[in-house]
Amino acid sequence: MGKLPKYSDRYRKGVEAFVNQAFSRYVVGNELKCPCKKCGNRFWSGSKAIHEHLVCNGPCAHSVEWIYEVSTHEIDRVTDEMDINIGVGLGDEFDAMIHNAYGTNDVTDHVGRTGLNNDARKFYRLVKEGFSDLLELIKEVFPHINLPSFFSAAKGMIKDLGLDYQKIHACPNDCMLFWAENERLENCAKCGTSRWRVVEKKAKASSDANIELASNPKIPAKVMRYFPLKPRLQRMFLSSDFSSSMTWHTLSRKKDGRLRHPADGKGWKSMDSKYPEFAAEMRNVLLGLAADGFNPYGSMNTSHSTWPVVLVNYNLPPWLIMKPENLILLTLIPRPVYPGNEIDVYMQPLITELKELWVVGIETYDARLDNTFKLHASLLWTISDFPGYGILSGWSTKGKLAYPSCHYETSSTYLKHSKKVVYLNHRKFLPPDHKWRSDRCRFNGDVEMLSCPDILSEAEVEELLRGYENDFGKPLKRNRGTSDCPWKKKSIFFELPYWSNHIEKNICDKILGTLLNIGGKTKDHLNARQDLEEMGIRKDLHPV
Repeated sequence: MGKLPKYSDRYRKGVEAFVNQAFSRYVVGNELKCPCKKCGNRFWSGSKAIHEHLVCNGPCAHSVEWIYEVSTHEIDRVTDEMDINIGVGLGDEFDAMIHNAYGTNDVTDHVGRTGLNNDARKFYRLVKEGFSDLLELIKEVFPHINLPSFFSAAKGMIKDLGLDYQKIHACPNDCMLFWAENERLENCAKCGTSRWRVVEKKAKASSDANIELASNPKIPAKVMRYFPLKPRLQRMFLSSDFSSSMTWHTLSRKKDGRLRHPADGKGWKSMDSKYPEFAAEMRNVLLGLAADGFNPYGSMNTSHSTWPVVLVNYNLPPWLIMKPENLILLTLIPRPVYPGNEIDVYMQPLITELKELWVVGIETYDARLDNTFKLHASLLWTISDFPGYGILSGWSTKGKLAYPSCHYETSSTYLKHSKKVVYLNHRKFLPPDHKWRSDRCRFNGDVEMLSCPDILSEAEVEELLRGYENDFGKPLKRNRGTSDCPWKKKSIFFELPYWSNHIEKNICDKILGTLLNIGGKTKDHLNARQDLEEMGIRKDLHPV
């Protein structure tokens, strides 16, 4: 098929036959990896998109053979490209290494055949056997290195190094964790929901094979993965080279008044001035917390969101801080949707460890100095986009009081046609004599007379939240507050004795999308222009 002209009827019929056969046997969800020249088996697409791509772009060179076999119903010997890349979904580099080790025809004998997409148990066995075979391959190439021989031994080694994780059961309605003093409870203390999943179980020795519901106490309804922080901080000082990097901010940083490192910023200096005993030990760790959701299934399930919580180690030099291997994964919150205010429920183990690290510390061996010291750690700030800022801080980033810097003095306007709240009085941040304050035409049609509001201080925030009682859990959301109250919770970070402020990082993709006129991102549309006409401003942008 690869040698036929793309405009020929035979080519188009072959493409159609391939798409029908491939999606009937190897579909994952509703998609497959597209084998066209442009996608090259890297991106997942639906049947219609793959059909169009193959007609327009043609197949990539290494996919021609199995496309021909699938389209002509000769599927007894599907090549490894289809078996591994589409059936299992492993990465390209891993595929190539396995191919080189075992050969094209024998790959499936080692890692399994197709048809595993609908059977999670077989897929798990595939991963274990594939990882064990990979370990054996590495030991053959490097016989003198100390590596475990199989998957279970590798897990045991990681556990012995203190780098494993804890499985913590959670209420399905996000009310609480079955952890600490609640570890042995069978039902949620707030909503009464069982911690165990109700699963479908086939009745045995039944002629009609009826399906009955059975409660299996061994299957938790929701599980959070938590990676303990203290042993990971201890391991940073077991290497003399890495221990040197952990004191770079004090011993090697150039101090000339320029901002080269977080240690040069106001937040770090404020921490040092308020807590000189903590600053006196240069090996104490200062951290930043980042949290955001991502979809682990790519385009296969666009509604799912898993939330990792990551710590950033700011003791390191600036060229090492954001290296992936130096980011500390703390928590994985599995959810079909984002956690919202209930993220505080899942942050309890982390906050408990951070309080212990601040007050008590932990005995740590320093390989560079060959001594033991008491290691302490503190959290400087959080890093998130604007919706994530609202989830972590408790301040609602939606509605008429959504702007945190202006808080209760936020100036907002509701747009009738776009059906959203906007904030147009941004000129109040300009100096009082700035010429733009009197420019009616290019802004909202009024002269800006308001002054910049003062940011709420720590004491003012604590006073506003005094007596505020958090009410977590899905069934109880209907009873929370009113739309006039911007506070949706008292953030769990206030349990830290040194917590003073949050700093958010927000990339304004909607602004960039409008400036660059990116499809699906721009806010320059008919409703927006009708709102301009309603407000009587920017007549050159009114719809015609």
